[in-house]
Amino acid sequence: MRRKGGGSGRNPFRRDNPLAASYLCVFLYSSGEASLHVLVPPYLSDGRGFGPGLIGTVLAIFGLSSLLTRLPVGAGYRATRVRPLLLAGGILSAGAFAVMPFIDGPVVIAGLMAMDGVGWAMATTTQLTVLVASRPSHLAIASVMGWYSGFTGLGNAVGGAAAGMVADGLGYTAGFLLLASFPALATVVMLRSLPGQLAAASQANDAERSDDAPGHTIRRTDSPQSMLSVVRSAGTLPMAVYGGALIMFFINVHNALLSTFQPVLALAAGLTLTQIGLLASVRSLTSSATRIASGPIFSRVSGRSLTTPMFLIGVATLYLVPVFRESFWLQAVVFALAGLSRGLLRVTGTASAFEDAGDGRPHGLVSAFLYMGLDLGKVLGPPIGGVLAEWVGVPAMFKVAAAGLFAAYLAFLLAARLRGSAARRAA
Repeated sequence: MRRKGGGSGRNPFRRDNPLAASYLCVFLYSSGEASLHVLVPPYLSDGRGFGPGLIGTVLAIFGLSSLLTRLPVGAGYRATRVRPLLLAGGILSAGAFAVMPFIDGPVVIAGLMAMDGVGWAMATTTQLTVLVASRPSHLAIASVMGWYSGFTGLGNAVGGAAAGMVADGLGYTAGFLLLASFPALATVVMLRSLPGQLAAASQANDAERSDDAPGHTIRRTDSPQSMLSVVRSAGTLPMAVYGGALIMFFINVHNALLSTFQPVLALAAGLTLTQIGLLASVRSLTSSATRIASGPIFSRVSGRSLTTPMFLIGVATLYLVPVFRESFWLQAVVFALAGLSRGLLRVTGTASAFEDAGDGRPHGLVSAFLYMGLDLGKVLGPPIGGVLAEWVGVPAMFKVAAAGLFAAYLAFLLAARLRGSAARRAA
């Protein structure tokens, strides 16, 4: 059934869509962060003489600091803190990279990466929370998440390509300074458009609620929480929130295993570096295209039913990587399916979490849990793969990881069913 006002779901930049600024902001922010993170490893190697082990340790600080920041930001979110959170996040991220080419020493550089991780967590957790809080009620959450995730992926793709060209043309110092302006510009866009975005959504939702239920009052969900109350309320969150976090964890573990270990496997099987790069591009382009396409698609249909099939496809692609490692064309099909799975899961997992949480739950806390899943997958994916590869070898590692992730998902589905049955009996 077509939703009222569904045009905004099919065209994200319609003049009457209050979320357009959020989409532009996340594109700018993700493109800037992606380009800057592409530059850091070669800069530390060529410009500072760091070895691989030290580079890996320094980069891991970013993910760890981001992970540790998520829950405090989500728990402390409220409407009056949106501007300070976005401003602080943008300043920390842009400032870290603007200073990067002018300092030396692994400890100081690690501190800058931690600073960027904190800024990234503050900005992205707040951006997602604001997006959901300002969503007009006639727009499906899955459609909104499709556009949001799509522009995130598009920003990552553009940023990765821009990083090399800027650094080759301008050098590291000018490149860092220029690209650091992207998160700064994204912050300016969000701060300037935020009042209008929230006001427009509030007016639309008030009008719709007054039509449907006169006298209905909006339930506020943005009051700050202490960390103790967060721990106490975590057990009462809908299972879809934990399911969304598990999906986000799977997405980044899957990405880490393919990005880190598939090139090793493919080179040993006789594929060229060009072919390996093309496979990575196939996955990235498919994922980005799927996310963008899901925006208009999910403005008409629900995406919840696709979560389990897409998860199974993602698990299957991990299992099939070593099976088809000698064939470029068969791996291209596997990587396209992996991109399809990643793109849709990023949308459906997030949308299901917010839909089941509803207006009676703090959106900041839901955003924090989802991003914590992504951060955990990013931090734990490479070491999990490395330990398994040392234990059983790289080819078998993919199969063992696929089986383990599948078992974890089955365990979650069983736990969700048992909790649902217990809730129905209690009612």
